[in-house]
Amino acid sequence: MLDHIEPELIPGTEILLASDQGYGRHSSSNEELVLVPTPSDQPNDPLNWSTGWKATVIINQAFFVFISVLTPLSIAPLTPIFMQEFHKTLPQVNYLFGAAAISLGYTNFVIVPFSNVFGRRSAILICGLICVLANIWQALTTSYASFIGARVISGFGAGANESIMPMVIADVMFIHQRGLWMGLYFWAYFMGTFIGPIISGNIAAHISWRWFFWVCTIFQGVSLILMVFMCPETLYRRPDPTASDQSSSTGQTTPPESKVEVVNMTQASSDTEKAPSSLVKSQRGSNDHVRSLPERPVGYPSKHQFSLIPKPEFEGKGLIFRDILAPIQIFSFPIILWAAFSLGFAANCLLSLNLTQSQVFAAPPYLFTPAQVGFVNFAFVAGGVIGLLTAGPFSDWVSMRATVRNNGVREAEMRLVALVPYVCICLVGMTVTAVGYQRHWPWQAVVVIGYGFVGIQVVSIPAILIAYAVDCYKHIPGQIMVTATIVKNTFGFGMIFYYNDWAAKDGFIPPVMMMMALTVGITVIGMVVFMFWGKKFRRATMNSKLHTL
Repeated sequence: MLDHIEPELIPGTEILLASDQGYGRHSSSNEELVLVPTPSDQPNDPLNWSTGWKATVIINQAFFVFISVLTPLSIAPLTPIFMQEFHKTLPQVNYLFGAAAISLGYTNFVIVPFSNVFGRRSAILICGLICVLANIWQALTTSYASFIGARVISGFGAGANESIMPMVIADVMFIHQRGLWMGLYFWAYFMGTFIGPIISGNIAAHISWRWFFWVCTIFQGVSLILMVFMCPETLYRRPDPTASDQSSSTGQTTPPESKVEVVNMTQASSDTEKAPSSLVKSQRGSNDHVRSLPERPVGYPSKHQFSLIPKPEFEGKGLIFRDILAPIQIFSFPIILWAAFSLGFAANCLLSLNLTQSQVFAAPPYLFTPAQVGFVNFAFVAGGVIGLLTAGPFSDWVSMRATVRNNGVREAEMRLVALVPYVCICLVGMTVTAVGYQRHWPWQAVVVIGYGFVGIQVVSIPAILIAYAVDCYKHIPGQIMVTATIVKNTFGFGMIFYYNDWAAKDGFIPPVMMMMALTVGITVIGMVVFMFWGKKFRRATMNSKLHTL
């Protein structure tokens, strides 16, 4: 009897498991998985692309993210070299990082609207070209002022790595698949920041720091070529099938509604995925609308999706509201505000170690060379791999298990419990690093445990948080990333003005433990609040215009 009680379907609440007799795991042994969002019946719909094409697009996006973030955010081991060559102090050299970080964040106020008018493909190709040109400029620069200018332009081009890939994931993946791929995004992003210092330090030690930027130019050029030939447009204007059906029968057009498609989990075909005649229920409005769904083709991109000259689709006031005002408005949405700040502090735990690694390991008792300072980032790499392999699949598994227990109804908050182990890892990693820095512990303890654990959490916590926020507000993944990036990069930019001086004056424990407390404290508080009352917050914002964008 309980299986036939209709759930309250508000944004963030989805029916993911259904049966022939209705929703709920007890109504039939032949369970079905509901596809959200609903794909069209066109083979060139990105949701209908084959697994191979989807993987190709996302992996190429990941390579762009990796190489475009590597260049602007990987100069920490070069700090002593820049201080000597340009005759600048440590805080002044840190401005080179800050200039790229701040432009990288705020340029998304342009990139996201552009990608929604001209498409993801055009945006990322232009940004890739800017990165190539900026890398050449950095390799040839001869003055500090020119270097700052090149870093700003580099940030403009690299800004696409903060927003485009999450938008592409939302374009091509169903909601139950996004945790894994969002984990790949954050892995690629932070892997660039992990491996970059290793590369920059070694190239500077054995050849010249300028050759680091030449190498980045080569890889960025390869990425640009791959984007041209292997990354079709994923922005797709999907027609509303219900509206067309009803308008043909009644002569009237109904407003768009959120719908779901049910696919039998036990059936598979290389050509089509067949959907049985099932209930298709609106997430808003009446629950008694019934419709049979056609076969869903498994297709591939069309030729026009590879076009280098996009067809713009300007939506006037809707565009301004969605892409300019929405990132500001959603600061008032508690879920997004929490996700943005928690992500920002988790990411800046890594920055706190990047800013201090030369300050610690190039000084007594360690006396590391720039190459050796770069090598300590291998611990971040190892931690990042662990985060990639565990965070996305683990949060998806936790969420699906809870969905089964909840009679097939999935609540966005179900994945939040997956944060618990990674919060504990962050606490241990940052504490070991802070105390190890201050007391000159053997570098193996600081690097393997401290840096390794931070590498795990810096991939895992942001991946789970953004997956949760996008689950709640799935129409605006780009705007969510803009908001999170602004928080992360603004706070990170501010850190360059005080962090190293604070550590030199009062020791490393206060600044490093501050970052740990902000990350752990805000993440835990928000996790508890939203696990119990998250649906109430989603209900309070369910009538926002953002859900119709």
